[in-house]
Amino acid sequence: MKKISTLFAAGMFSLLSATAFACPQGTTLTGGTGPNHKGGKCVAAATVKHQAQMTKNEAGQAQQHAAKAKHEAVKAEQHRTAAMQKDVKQASHEQAKAAAETNAAKHEAAKAKTAAAHAKMDAQHTPAKP
Repeated sequence: MKKISTLFAAGMFSLLSATAFACPQGTTLTGGTGPNHKGGKCVAAATVKHQAQMTKNEAGQAQQHAAKAKHEAVKAEQHRTAAMQKDVKQASHEQAKAAAETNAAKHEAAKAKTAAAHAKMDAQHTPAKP
């Protein structure tokens, strides 16, 4: 029985070592699924390193673009706010100008009314010539 179990164990170990998959030196197992990368391929380690570096560079560039876009959005908002304030200031100025013109017109009308009243009073107090 001991010989059978030894043969069985030896057979199992030989099957396991025969099915084990390892990449040659200088390559890395990439892709595939599961913890043993089933279906993966051996790729040169330099390629994997290069791909990782490229991905890192692309992420950095994406962050820079996002920061630039955010800065431009803030700038655009400041310009919009400044334009709105300018429009409000201009409208306020125009409103004040219109109010001043209205007051001047009322003042002129009051002066004309007063002058007419004085003329009427003068006409009543002046004796008529026969």
